[in-house]
Amino acid sequence: MPFNFRKTLIVMELIFQDVLKTNFVIPLYPTTFRETIIPVPTPLGVTDLPPNIYFDLDNRFNVEQEQRIRDAISETMLVWATHMNEKWNGGTNTGISQMAACINIYATQNLRPAWYSESPIQNGLTATNIAMDQFTQLIRDNGFRRSPRAKIFAAPLNNNTIVFALTAFTQNFVPLSFIVDPTLIDIATLNFITGSMMHSWLHCAGFFDPNTTSYFNTECSMCVMRGFRPKNPDMPDNLYYQFFD
Repeated sequence: MPFNFRKTLIVMELIFQDVLKTNFVIPLYPTTFRETIIPVPTPLGVTDLPPNIYFDLDNRFNVEQEQRIRDAISETMLVWATHMNEKWNGGTNTGISQMAACINIYATQNLRPAWYSESPIQNGLTATNIAMDQFTQLIRDNGFRRSPRAKIFAAPLNNNTIVFALTAFTQNFVPLSFIVDPTLIDIATLNFITGSMMHSWLHCAGFFDPNTTSYFNTECSMCVMRGFRPKNPDMPDNLYYQFFD
């Protein structure tokens, strides 16, 4: 596999941004940005949400690519909001969402985010609830400008990866920054882009790989790509997770 110099420079910049929790990072991969603003849905039972989240979008993306990225982010937040609505369950907050039910069948490994230090997580259902609560934190920190400005870089990625993000080791003030392959964003369907975006957000929420069957991040993202339907033997898992970082 050839060395991906541009990706390496961006990853170094993202590491500095995440570790230092600052917007003032020397640009190792010089580019210019424009701001894109995406409305935040308001699920039942979730308060103190910002009206929007904000991203600095690499000007190398054209208007059509920007819209596809915006659509994938909006779809990712819709998955989060739908889970929270279904879990709210008329105010009991004990419901099991379609997503959680799907993940609970398949995810058995890497259920704990990097920052988690409480009692062991026993199943995919609990891991899903923790992950979606962390999405709430990511959205709040971004929308209220508590975390460093989220940057979306345009750069080629390895293999068929559509979106790449670092795995966060902290729970608060995590920048929702990532890299998007501009070539793949042009040709992939929204379903696969959203799955890759979901996978990257789960990295930002603290969940590790590897990308293979039974691991939480992978199974969660694949459930989203399948519309929470059961697995189909005619569509092997690697058909989906080839698009993950």
